Amino acid sequence: MKGENIMTNNLFSVYNKGTQTIEPLATRAAIYCRLSKDDEEREGESASIQNQRALLENYCNERGWEIVAIYQDDGYTGLNLNRPDFKRMLKAVERKQIDVILTKDLSRLSRNYVDAEKLTEEIFPKNKIRYIALNDSVDTDKDNNDMMPFRNLFNQMYSADVSKKVHSSYLTKAKSGQFTGCIAPFGYRKTESDRNKLEPDPDTAPIVQYIFNLAKEGKGANHIRRRLEDEKIPCPTWWNRQKGLRNKVTKFERENPETGHFIWDFTTIKEILFNPVYIGAIASQKQVHKFKTGWIRDKKPEEWIIVEGMHEPIINREVFDLIQEKVNERKRPDAFGNYSIFAGLIKCGQCGKSMNIRRANQKSKEQIYTCSLYNKYGVAHCSQHRMKYDVLYSIILEQIRNCAKQALENGEDIAERLKRESEQDEQGERAIINKAIAEDTARIATLEKMIAKMYEDFISERISADIFNNLLSKSQAEQKALKNRVERNTARRDSQEREVEGNDQWLKMIREYADIQELDSAMLNQLIKKIVVYEDTDEELVRQTVEIHFNFINQTDKYKLIRQ
Repeated sequence: MKGENIMTNNLFSVYNKGTQTIEPLATRAAIYCRLSKDDEEREGESASIQNQRALLENYCNERGWEIVAIYQDDGYTGLNLNRPDFKRMLKAVERKQIDVILTKDLSRLSRNYVDAEKLTEEIFPKNKIRYIALNDSVDTDKDNNDMMPFRNLFNQMYSADVSKKVHSSYLTKAKSGQFTGCIAPFGYRKTESDRNKLEPDPDTAPIVQYIFNLAKEGKGANHIRRRLEDEKIPCPTWWNRQKGLRNKVTKFERENPETGHFIWDFTTIKEILFNPVYIGAIASQKQVHKFKTGWIRDKKPEEWIIVEGMHEPIINREVFDLIQEKVNERKRPDAFGNYSIFAGLIKCGQCGKSMNIRRANQKSKEQIYTCSLYNKYGVAHCSQHRMKYDVLYSIILEQIRNCAKQALENGEDIAERLKRESEQDEQGERAIINKAIAEDTARIATLEKMIAKMYEDFISERISADIFNNLLSKSQAEQKALKNRVERNTARRDSQEREVEGNDQWLKMIREYADIQELDSAMLNQLIKKIVVYEDTDEELVRQTVEIHFNFINQTDKYKLIRQ
């Protein structure tokens, strides 16, 4: 029961005409429960919301108090008051709807000394609120609260110390690829044998795969959100409640209890599509936090700690990488609310910007693509790169048919040619990459030995502390740079190996489109990475080249046009 559902039907005494007496009001009790991520890690099940609630409900029932509201903040720190149910409780206090507030202990109310003192010494007394912290033997109606200020100060000091230790622990786990979240990402669950490891959830993993399939077809996050709602697929918050993981409800569920759980938040879809957890990686340290202040900002993806290969992937890596490009390049609808089937695909070859679709003029229904930079700033920044929609449509349709026909007739020859070309292009580069990795790895090992030797010299007082710190700082900086370079080169090498596998995947896909009569967004986004339009002007003639860059392979098809 949320704080908004406070029962106020006994705000006044009940007058009994027969006996001419006034029956006293029952004490209106509000229970407040809180559990942060750190509390759950440290105290386990004993600190759970359910256990806090049961303990306080029993206490109220034994005394005949009426529980008018139960407030629960699951996953919120006690270092500040920015907690949704806590704020609702304070509003109820101001409206004089509560007589007594109960928590399991003082730390549930607050771990901030200043906040705790203001609540217990100012806000509660001013509103005639009795406060009880059960396990700390605190009751503001009694005279045994001399230790309360010291407990509040201890809670803050303890929290600061724990914050440092927990951060260090999380950092160590993050670097080793362990999952440290309270709730597994949607589509996964924690394994029974190791709570820091993930496995696909058979109930929700298919929903994640459905979301990625829609994105692969070129659908944007808003379209996906509406599709999920239309098909009555419950949102992640609902699933967490069903599995007993968290009692939180969304704003949509509060507004519409019957159908609100089918409404997905736009940001939830975006977070799913960008989360590398679905390709088997653990991404940690995504936010900057500060003691007492809490969240400061979200880190950029390049600042995350990402460790790959930690659990079974739900999504194929090639599909995930493809969708990152599609989502980033997703364009808005035109003035009539329609999306072009080429949205996010067609680029200007001169400036690299997207090309926008519009009508050729106010009287014409003909649609054309033009460079977005030209549209904004004019010919001084780029040329128009005018391309008729119908012409582009015909070029792409013809090229896809031709590729599909060749794949059907000469599939093995084409596969061998693509493989041979890929190997020729990449053989020399792969040798250079492997050599660089070997040299950097050897240098890292040498630096490790040097650091160990420097430490021995420092302990033996053969070098001073200043010299040791200076040498150590330089060695560690070089190590860090080398490790980063090894990671980048390893990723490049792995990418090359995946490109060879992608040739077979592309041939398998393209064969399906030998007899297509028309194009659609899903097909284009599955087959094509981008379409680049180049333009050269020679007196009255405009020469254009349309490059079609296919997904999964390095092959680029070119089509040349000349117009006046």
